[in-house]
Amino acid sequence: MRLEREHVIPQCLYPGSLKSSSLQQITVPACADCNRGWSDDEAHFRNVLVVSGEANSVATELWTTKIKRSFYQLDGRRRVSQLFEQLKPVIHENQQRWMIYPGNDDRVVRVIRKIVRGLSHYHEVESAIRDERVWADVLKFPIPPEWLESIRFHSCEKDVCQYWYDASEEGGISSIWLLTFFGRTTFLARVESNSLN
Repeated sequence: MRLEREHVIPQCLYPGSLKSSSLQQITVPACADCNRGWSDDEAHFRNVLVVSGEANSVATELWTTKIKRSFYQLDGRRRVSQLFEQLKPVIHENQQRWMIYPGNDDRVVRVIRKIVRGLSHYHEVESAIRDERVWADVLKFPIPPEWLESIRFHSCEKDVCQYWYDASEEGGISSIWLLTFFGRTTFLARVESNSLN
């Protein structure tokens, strides 16, 4: 089996203005087939997160460059269709709006689990984590500030990705992760203790 370097934080989240990002350079070893098998889900992940809230400068740059160009590729119509499938009607201030809920998209959550497994390896928390040991969802409640202060924070490009983690194994949990993308969408993830499986 041939190994290559897999980017833990998907490269597609970075516009041209941030191509020299140090966070973008975090890589872990992966088999070539597995690594290349992520590109479609990662592009979908990027598209969903870019349109799921108020756009910052990075999200705007991605939309006007990489994402817009991708819609004109051979699979562009499929990508647009997959994005529209995620839109749900809501009433906001007596008007109908359309919202996307990233936590309800299996492909988005799958990419979050992959990122958590890669970051766990990179930070030497644990390696070779099976996918079924990772649970993830969009954060639905505020995190107590005292808990945030007690866990490790990694100052990344705050406009692309920031993450925190706690690797103190207790209560059947190996580690807990918070990941924020584009300064607005936060996911909570946990890795179950290996002894439970």
